[in-house]
Amino acid sequence: MGRMYTSELPGRGIKPILSLRKHYQISSLIWLLVVIAGLPVVWLKGQSYYATESVFQVAPNYMKTLSTDKEVELQSNSQYREFVNQLSSTVKRYDVLQRALKKLRDAKIDIQPRTLSERKYIEQLQKQIMVRAVPDTYMVRIALEGPKKETLAEIVNAVTTAFLETTKSEQIYGSVERLEMLQANAEQLESEIVLLEAQRVPLSELLGLTTFGDNAVNPYDSMLFQAREKFTTASIERSQAEATLQAFLKQRETPTSVGRSLLEMRLQDFGLQTLRNEVVKRSEELARTATGLEDKHPAKRPALAEYESINKQLKAKESEFDKAAFENVKTRLVASVGQTQQVEAEIKLRLKEIEGQSSTYARNFQKAMRLTSDIRKREQEQKEVRDRLNFLQNESGAIGFVRLVTPALPAEMPMGIGKTKLLLIVLLLASVLALVAAVALDLVDRRIYTVNEAEKLTGIPAAGWQLAGGDRPSQIFAKEQTRRFASALIRNKTRSEKNVFSFTSVKTVGAATTVILDTAAALKQLGNLVLVVDANSFSPSATFNAGLPGLSDFLAGETTVDNILQAIRHQDLELGGVGFGTQLGTGVQRLDLLKHAVNTWAQQYDFVLIDLPPLLLSADAELLIDALGQVFMVLEAQSVSKGEVTRAKRVLEKIDPEAVGLFVNNIPMFQGGGYMRELMVETLTKAKFSDFMSLSGLRLQIELLYTQWVQRRNK
Repeated sequence: MGRMYTSELPGRGIKPILSLRKHYQISSLIWLLVVIAGLPVVWLKGQSYYATESVFQVAPNYMKTLSTDKEVELQSNSQYREFVNQLSSTVKRYDVLQRALKKLRDAKIDIQPRTLSERKYIEQLQKQIMVRAVPDTYMVRIALEGPKKETLAEIVNAVTTAFLETTKSEQIYGSVERLEMLQANAEQLESEIVLLEAQRVPLSELLGLTTFGDNAVNPYDSMLFQAREKFTTASIERSQAEATLQAFLKQRETPTSVGRSLLEMRLQDFGLQTLRNEVVKRSEELARTATGLEDKHPAKRPALAEYESINKQLKAKESEFDKAAFENVKTRLVASVGQTQQVEAEIKLRLKEIEGQSSTYARNFQKAMRLTSDIRKREQEQKEVRDRLNFLQNESGAIGFVRLVTPALPAEMPMGIGKTKLLLIVLLLASVLALVAAVALDLVDRRIYTVNEAEKLTGIPAAGWQLAGGDRPSQIFAKEQTRRFASALIRNKTRSEKNVFSFTSVKTVGAATTVILDTAAALKQLGNLVLVVDANSFSPSATFNAGLPGLSDFLAGETTVDNILQAIRHQDLELGGVGFGTQLGTGVQRLDLLKHAVNTWAQQYDFVLIDLPPLLLSADAELLIDALGQVFMVLEAQSVSKGEVTRAKRVLEKIDPEAVGLFVNNIPMFQGGGYMRELMVETLTKAKFSDFMSLSGLRLQIELLYTQWVQRRNK
């Protein structure tokens, strides 16, 4: 049907004041219950009290005297937190509080009630004393609260002192027992060292060693190594000497490794060389002489004989020299072989002696080294024990982890919120919870309250809307809205030349009927001839005469179109009407006859307004919408949910009529939002809202409540 009429209205928001006005009963009940539940709390907890506290520090590292100690260092943040929790629990330990009470009694301060035993009073103090770590610091608070300020500071200081003494004595756990045990260990280690040294002295005399260091080496190892190396060298030299002798005897010449050869010695001998020179000289002379003489010459033969004689003599001398040199070299080589054999034999004998002694020496050396190792281990253990003894003796009296930062000061001013402040807090809490409950109820409410919500869900601009309320101002404003809607129908008729309009509600019975009758009356006042047709087979309207024939009778063929017309009255106006008739169980029949009747009425009347069954409750609504072609969907605010509107939209999309309009009915005034209140006031008063509203909204409500109270009192 297009944009018949769009009336802009701001959407609903969650307004706490409006929620309270709507759900004031539930909010009042919640407020009352919270106040009733809070009164005992006010009475019991609304007491003033005195408080005092002392502060001690827990260092993350052990505050030492001399040296570090890994045993008492906190390695991580989690370990530190656990240690702080342990110390916090130690403050309220039974023996600590018992020691604190003893200190108070020694100081002539008796705080223990006579009706309680010491154990009962200590258990009571364990519940009353509060130990809390100060966030983001190394500080821990020891606090105590009470109705009286006397002796509070003394109690806290006594507990703090007892705690510090206990912590200091326990900061190195079992220091006395550990000192005794370490001293016993030191004495035992000393006696063991003396015994081991006594066992090592005879071994050092046997080994001939006075020092057994880490780099000490068994001397027999080096002696055995040297003897084996010398024996190997002697064997090689003996083999070389024998090989040289055999080569000399076989080749009758000395090897190159021995020195000069026999030939070289012969050639280099001075006597033989002189003789050789003389022989050569004389031989040359004799050769010259014999060469110039004939064979028969008497001097040639003696010359040749002399020549042979001196050469034989030279050769004999050389042969004698060679024989003497050979024997000399042979003697030398034989002597060398004998020497090497004797050296080898002696070295072999010494090697056997060393090998025989090395096993015994090695056993003694290893035993001495083991004794030395044991002595050193015990000396190291003795050093560690002495270091630990020194630490325990020095660090057991150190400050440690815990030290006092601030002692408790005497309490002077009372603390606490008191009964009045606590009562105000309870009242405020009750008011907040009441307001939250009202807002929460609105948040979970899925019903339609405003025109904008309906337009957003359907996607159709509203052609008209109507406020809820039966008071006189609401009725006057409702007439204005009805006239606006009638104007929209008149404009639509002029533009589309269609004067038949059908109306269907989503599911609420009677929602569309009221809109149709009010609109028909407005059109009648504007001079139009209007016919109201009741086609609501689901729930026929009581406005029509049920005893007369109606639409159902005509569609059943039992009467004519003219016989079903009847006169109805609404707002003191007479309107033409067609009731549903007497055929209540059959539903809508003969849609062809319906179309014929509608066409006939459209020619006879200026406007034909047809009341259809609820869309989601009756199938006749779908049939009639499809037959008539255009429809107004009437949404009943405060009754129809968003899901139901979405379902109705899907049904209309499935039917796909020519035009669909939207009318929102029964909109709550205080949920309308925006400027509705101002608009309504200006419509009724015909003046500005600011001129009419001389009082603020709150003051106006107070004045109204006061007036109502005065009226009830006067009655």
